[in-house]
Amino acid sequence: MTSLASAPAAARAVSLPTGRAGAGFFVHAYRRMVAWELASLRIYLPLLGSVLVLQGTGLVLGLGLFFHHIPPVAGLYVTTGVPVLSLLTLGLIFEPQIVAGQRAEGSYDFHLSLPAPRTMSYLAWYTVSLLPALPAVVLALVVGMARYHFHLDVSVLIVPALLLTSVTGTLMGYAVAHGVPSPMTIRLLSTAFIFVTFGFSPILFPPSHLPEWLVDINRWLPFGSMATIVRSALVAGHAAGVGRAYVVVGAWAAVSALVSAWAIGRRP
Repeated sequence: MTSLASAPAAARAVSLPTGRAGAGFFVHAYRRMVAWELASLRIYLPLLGSVLVLQGTGLVLGLGLFFHHIPPVAGLYVTTGVPVLSLLTLGLIFEPQIVAGQRAEGSYDFHLSLPAPRTMSYLAWYTVSLLPALPAVVLALVVGMARYHFHLDVSVLIVPALLLTSVTGTLMGYAVAHGVPSPMTIRLLSTAFIFVTFGFSPILFPPSHLPEWLVDINRWLPFGSMATIVRSALVAGHAAGVGRAYVVVGAWAAVSALVSAWAIGRRP
């Protein structure tokens, strides 16, 4: 998050060539915006990485504090669901909080006026946000296997599964952050997402644990489908409904991208 006091220096940091077309321009814009995001979040990224590690390992290990004996299936679901929550924490919760802070302090319009395509701004944030997320994801899986004594059968599909999950979560966060004008409303919505993903979405537990009406709702929401595609890439025999899950998550990504483009495009 960059204050207005550092605006002139930041503007020089993302200065671009005069020609606004061609692959060279977009690559240069992307590199400049990555540098911008790294500089803006240099204080927060180490702290955020620590929070994600504590969140992931805490959820995996904390399950043992509630129950004396943990069924293997429960440990498996928690361990393979934590990566989804880590990625959603960044895109769906942390990103709206950042934009809400920019709106509150008056630097939001300046950030949008930076001389770079706004798609590059999204890609830069997405790239930078993966830096603290990936170590937390890997560590949670390792700790879960050690704690609950099972092995993962990781397939190459884990790459598109994690990328699609993080892209969709980030786009949803973008849609909320840029589509809702009130910083307080943005913060309240991002807080509400915490309860929805942790308590009412089949991420850390099977859908059968929910009431039937909530199962039907979650069939059209992206969160349970995110867990499905990630879990199917980590555990053999969990491939039921994967095709539909990819369609649901992809549809939410497309709609969120359209909403984000509309919200940002309204501003000069």
